[in-house]
Amino acid sequence: MAEALTKKPAARVVHAPKKPLFERVQDWIFEMDVGGGSGLFRMGMFLLLVLLVILLYTGTQFYGLRDAAAMDYGQLARNVSRNEGYVTRIVRPFQIGYFKDRGAPPIQPSTGTQPEVFTPPGYPYLLAMVFKVVRPNFEIGPGVRSVKADRLLMIVGWGCFLVGLVFLYLLARELFDHRAAVLSCFMYLFCDPLLEAAVSGLELNWVAVLFLVAAYGVVKAEKWEAAGQGAVWSYGALAVSALAVGIGILSRYAFATVAIPLLVYVAISFSKGRWWRVGLCALIMALVVAPWLARNWKVARAPFGLTPYLMYEGTGAGTPSEIKPGQLQRSLTTEGLRIRWTTLTRQAILNAHTVYRGDLKDMGGNFLFAFFLVSLLHRWRREEVYRLRRFVFWSVLLGAAWVCWAGNGPRNFLTVFMPLVVIYGSAFFYVLFERLQLRTRILRVGVIGTFGVLNAIPVVYTVLPPTTTSPYPPVDGGVCAGVSRLFKPEATLASDIPWAVAWYGDRSALWIPPEEKDYLRINDSVRYISAVYLTQATFSDMRAVELLTGKQRFLMRLFQSPPPPNFPLTQIETVTPDGQQVLLSNRVRN
Repeated sequence: MAEALTKKPAARVVHAPKKPLFERVQDWIFEMDVGGGSGLFRMGMFLLLVLLVILLYTGTQFYGLRDAAAMDYGQLARNVSRNEGYVTRIVRPFQIGYFKDRGAPPIQPSTGTQPEVFTPPGYPYLLAMVFKVVRPNFEIGPGVRSVKADRLLMIVGWGCFLVGLVFLYLLARELFDHRAAVLSCFMYLFCDPLLEAAVSGLELNWVAVLFLVAAYGVVKAEKWEAAGQGAVWSYGALAVSALAVGIGILSRYAFATVAIPLLVYVAISFSKGRWWRVGLCALIMALVVAPWLARNWKVARAPFGLTPYLMYEGTGAGTPSEIKPGQLQRSLTTEGLRIRWTTLTRQAILNAHTVYRGDLKDMGGNFLFAFFLVSLLHRWRREEVYRLRRFVFWSVLLGAAWVCWAGNGPRNFLTVFMPLVVIYGSAFFYVLFERLQLRTRILRVGVIGTFGVLNAIPVVYTVLPPTTTSPYPPVDGGVCAGVSRLFKPEATLASDIPWAVAWYGDRSALWIPPEEKDYLRINDSVRYISAVYLTQATFSDMRAVELLTGKQRFLMRLFQSPPPPNFPLTQIETVTPDGQQVLLSNRVRN
């Protein structure tokens, strides 16, 4: 009883009154603006902007694959994913003649394919791994100009673009600060050549990622060495850099120009054990590339396959001995082909003029390359920033020299160096910006915003109508697939767009030679040609003088009805409503 009388009553819990709604909204806004949630909010808004750019650019610019190289990558990757080996369904007459001269089978009899000796395997094997996981539908319905696998190639390109964005931010933070890293991300996001490469199905963004990884690796190796974290960390980072360069060479031979600047960078940056580090990088790059070179030597008795012959195409422009792009690959033999160093030097000078006036200045399609060039005259305080700048500069310079001698391909190869150019250009902008000493916040934001808008204008003009991105003419995936389905899977067709027939039609396609005698020799002694599929590309490649003189009379006569006398295929019919594409076969196919 006493305990009950002396026991204190339990304390009453008093709840604080609930704040009004407008005060809670104000607290949430304050938390987002200056509190711990501001970073997450800004990150979410940036990711939303990235998604918007991807959707807008894809929706306005992607209508299927347009580049022959992208279709080539696709059909190579599909062959690898089917465990058929690294073979191609694009049959080049030059490769037929080259293999016959060396006693090797020019075409595999059962499949009508050839070993691929023109395209390095890095990017096709990446696509093949994606094909094995996703297993896309390669079939195409009537009235459709692209397959679902086209979109998968585009998605892989966007994936490489996003991975490059992450590495760009990490590298910019290592070299400068968060502010320069954020501006670099925005400039990268609105870099028109990189966006265009993402939807093209080409390997440029993949190689750009490898260049970023190589640069990030050497920077981390140098930092870990200076911090005394042990040789294992430094050697491991350098090994990653060398591995990235080796894979890049297997993806695009021109990326070999990065190997020398990388080795020089390692030799200069490390005082202790520098030659061990240089040897490690050189060994890793050699081990990555060596199996491919050995395979080419076994197949074609040439370490780089037949790719070096491509540098002859385009030489002699404006002279009677001109070799137009694709002409060498369509020739059955090289009889009468005389290429001298004077001819190659003349072509390199002409290409250098094009590179200087166009490719270098248009690497990013904006003003950032100019900021990068001026930043070469600025003395950065940190030594690793200064040394990496020289690595980037010599990589760009040697890459430009490679393009002058070997040609540039369907897109500007120098675009792969653009992420590092973006970083240094953005950082140098802030160097100049701080010298203005603007005190007003609105002026500071206005200057930075104006710089960003000026560099993003090319993307705005790209997505604005009218759009001219349709692959037709001459490529219509539905027509290529429909024509190919008229023939058995093991049949071989001839076409002026064999890459489209191989990709959309999944048939072996001979790149039709311009001479009738070469076509008949292939048809009679190498492989029976079931049909000839010709498009507007035949006439777009001809010049007026060739039409007037009848230099390519054979191809012109194939468009006429009836076909030439004594020609193996006797029936001709149009396959498109505009009448610009025809099919020749042994009977009417309808």
